[in-house]
Amino acid sequence: MIKVLLIDDEKHCLITLEFILKQLDEVQIIGMVQNSNDGIKLVEEFNPDIVFLDIEMPNQNGFDFLAQFTTIPFKVIFTTAYDQYAVKALRMNALDYLLKPIDKTDLIQALDNYKIENQKITDEQIQNLHLFRNGKIQDTIALSTQSGLIFIKIEEIMYLEASSSYTYLIMKDKTKHLASKTMATFEDVLIDNPIFFRAHKSHIVNLKSIKQYIRGDGGELILEDGKSVSLSRSKKQEFLELFMKI
Repeated sequence: MIKVLLIDDEKHCLITLEFILKQLDEVQIIGMVQNSNDGIKLVEEFNPDIVFLDIEMPNQNGFDFLAQFTTIPFKVIFTTAYDQYAVKALRMNALDYLLKPIDKTDLIQALDNYKIENQKITDEQIQNLHLFRNGKIQDTIALSTQSGLIFIKIEEIMYLEASSSYTYLIMKDKTKHLASKTMATFEDVLIDNPIFFRAHKSHIVNLKSIKQYIRGDGGELILEDGKSVSLSRSKKQEFLELFMKI
C-alpha cells in the first residue's frame, strides 16, 4: 500500500482528492489536514510515502512546510492552481504536480511515476523552486533517471530528439541523456528561450550549435557534431529570418 498525506487549506480540494484516491485499491490515506503544522505531526507519526501538498496556503506555504525537514523522507506531489508559466518551473525540476481542478487520469499518472521512480524530493529541487518564486531565471533542468537526478545546464544542450514518448538530449560535450518526457513537454519548458528552435516534429535545436544550412524543400541543418536535422518546410522562413545575412 502507498501511504499518502493530503495537505490543502481548501476543504473542497481535500474532499475531491480524497474521493479520487479512495477509488484506488493501492492507496491508503493516513491523514487530511488544512495547515502545515498538523501535517508535520502526521509525517512524524505515520511516515507517509507521498505527501500531496498545496503550494499556496495562508501562514505557511508548501515550500515553508518542506523547509522544516533536514532530509525530506517522502515523495512530494504538488497540487497547484498556478498558471502555465509556474508549472514550467515544476517540470524543469522533475517534480510531480497536479493542476487544479485535479483530473483522475493525471493523478494516476503521478502515482505511476512514483512506483517507477520511487524518488524522494531533493534540497536542490526545493532551492530551485525558491529561486523561481523570487523571480530569478532558471538555467538548469533536473532529468529523472533510474539512479536519481542529473542536473544539466540548458545552454549546454545541442539538440533534442524525439523517440516515441521519450526524448534524447544530446549535449555539446557529446554526452546523451534519455528522458521519460515527451518532446512536447520540453518544448513547453524551452518555448520562451530564444536559443532553441523547433526545426521539425522530431527535433528541437540550439541555434548556437548550427554550423550550416543547406537549401532544399525545407532545408537541412548541420550541427556542431555533424548531425543533420531536417528543417520543416513550414518552419523554413521563420528560421531564415532569425539570422542576419551578409
